[in-house]
Amino acid sequence: MMQSLRGALPYRLRQFMNGLRAEVSAAEQAIVAAHLPPAAYALFQQMPADAQRHSLNVLATIQAAGVADADLAVAALLHDVGKVAAAQAGHPLNLWWRGPLVLLELGAPWLLRRLAAPNPRGGWRYLLHVHLEHPAIGAAWAEQAGCSPLACWLIGHHQARPAPVASPQALTLLHALQKADDRH
Repeated sequence: MMQSLRGALPYRLRQFMNGLRAEVSAAEQAIVAAHLPPAAYALFQQMPADAQRHSLNVLATIQAAGVADADLAVAALLHDVGKVAAAQAGHPLNLWWRGPLVLLELGAPWLLRRLAAPNPRGGWRYLLHVHLEHPAIGAAWAEQAGCSPLACWLIGHHQARPAPVASPQALTLLHALQKADDRH
């Protein structure tokens, strides 16, 4: 996210309050199921309601902008699925963690990287690792779930700034994903 620490605080507070009230309807679940292969839909269902809501909001923003691409829709729905890895290790990356982690990343990224530990038995330090590495984790899971190489690439690079070298089409889709993600 391209924000200053000062500008991020009110945004994160609003995001936290919205997350507390997050719901996903059965009709929205059907939309998700229509976009994702069955194994990828199972991944989506592992995400907490606020993360599902965020992903649906990202998808809606992309669609409202007139960008119609199946791989981008998959990436919008699964771009944060890698965060589930922390929950699987017993330390969910929930609303109480997400806002402060983003603020720490903006204010002292060196400290966040220093404290992060890639071992799932590392407790809260593994949670920090997942926060930093969720794009790669999510891309690997999406690949295992049968998603296309482009969708996996988009998931894996959704926080890459500057964007990596890629085809013009891939970069256009990545920028659309990043813009929608930054908005939500």
